Amino acid sequence: MINKKNYFTIDEISKITGIRKHTLRYWEKKIDLIKPIRLNSKHRRYTNLDIEIIKKIKEMIENGYSLNGIKKILYSKKVLNDKDKKEINGILKYKKILNDIHKELQEIIKSI
Repeated sequence: MINKKNYFTIDEISKITGIRKHTLRYWEKKIDLIKPIRLNSKHRRYTNLDIEIIKKIKEMIENGYSLNGIKKILYSKKVLNDKDKKEINGILKYKKILNDIHKELQEIIKSI
């Protein structure tokens, strides 16, 4: 399910996914499983893609995968077929472009 909203706080993500905030922080900082956007204020913002990744991680944990195993599966180029690789690379490139635009807009707003 894709939400109509583009960015979500950690509180919203916790409610949407059922994953506690401290767990989301752990997955980000210690294991590098998720990579939310960081605002200048250092607050996290999650996207719909992040929601889908978190739901997939939750599903894999429920099926007995370790966090390191999940990381290897989600981010290993060897496991993905060419179509999946292209799709993920395209999404990540698009996410980076949007993040760059977001940062530029924040700088413009600060200067006003």
